[in-house]
Amino acid sequence: MVFLLIMQSHAIVRCGCQRLVGAIFQGMVLMQRKRFFCAGAYPALQRTLFMPSFVPGTVNRSDSVTLNAAGKAVNAARALKRLGGDPVLGGFSGGSSGRDIAGLLQAEGLDCRGFLAVDAPVRICQTLLPSDGSPFTELVEEGPQLDAAAWEALVAHCCACIRGIDDGAVILAGTMPQHASLEFYPALIRAAQVPVILDTSGPALSAALSAAPDVVKINADEVRSSVGQDGEAGVIRLSRRLLAAGAGSVGITQGAQTAFLVTSAGAWAYEVPAVKVVSALGSGDCVNAGMALALAAGQSLPEAFAFGLACGTANAEVAEPGGIDAERVAVLLPKIKMQALSQ
Repeated sequence: MVFLLIMQSHAIVRCGCQRLVGAIFQGMVLMQRKRFFCAGAYPALQRTLFMPSFVPGTVNRSDSVTLNAAGKAVNAARALKRLGGDPVLGGFSGGSSGRDIAGLLQAEGLDCRGFLAVDAPVRICQTLLPSDGSPFTELVEEGPQLDAAAWEALVAHCCACIRGIDDGAVILAGTMPQHASLEFYPALIRAAQVPVILDTSGPALSAALSAAPDVVKINADEVRSSVGQDGEAGVIRLSRRLLAAGAGSVGITQGAQTAFLVTSAGAWAYEVPAVKVVSALGSGDCVNAGMALALAAGQSLPEAFAFGLACGTANAEVAEPGGIDAERVAVLLPKIKMQALSQ
């Protein structure tokens, strides 16, 4: 499997044998394909407009437009597929945009058997991606309001999918609007018999902590908004509040800045290499995918988080969220600098 070959390269490089990194993708298969479930209540149909620059309040013309299936769970599943995993997607889908997203996912070879059909259409989101290096802009539609019966049906449907997975991991990702059911994530966490990575914030995070997710992956701003405002130096302290509330561990990302992993056993800091950023959209989702794959392969959590960060960094170099290249991840992984922090 591609992942284990990459992890071998990490161990090789740390032993000083860098000349072997380029030889790890020679068709060796070291373990069976693992299965994963990636769920977010609301997938999206995403239009990405590529333009020379973007200036608010003016007329901005695009050079080209792409249409993709999107959403945090979708991006993670795409990355897992690229790395050799076998992901299944779950969430609501409906309307003509739902048919479009199903066709796009099928074209990518992604399994969406976990989608539940409803009348409400899949949301459509717009991404404005300037080529001048300025930040991307996202215009995000809210997910549709659905009744309690629809949420109960989705929970039952996704839980049935999760119970069929005994050798991989589960990724639950996405923010939840105020009208959404806060029972969605806790129910799915409790149904899982494999590691669960949770990527959400606010009330949805608070509700899910009681179900004890194995990993909460969150960015620094979300930590502060969800737990409290302690300033730059406080993210590790804030993460320990999440541990006390039920999280098994907390992975904190900050884009190109230092990332942290906090567990009951200790804390680690990670420096990520500088790369030429094309689009950071989906990088956090690729961190989730890399962690899930690594944990399913039996790697320790600190090593799994390093692998996830390499995947997230590789994603920043490409335009398509989740469209990472396994060989590029192998190159970046040895450049992730991990340091244990004193308690």
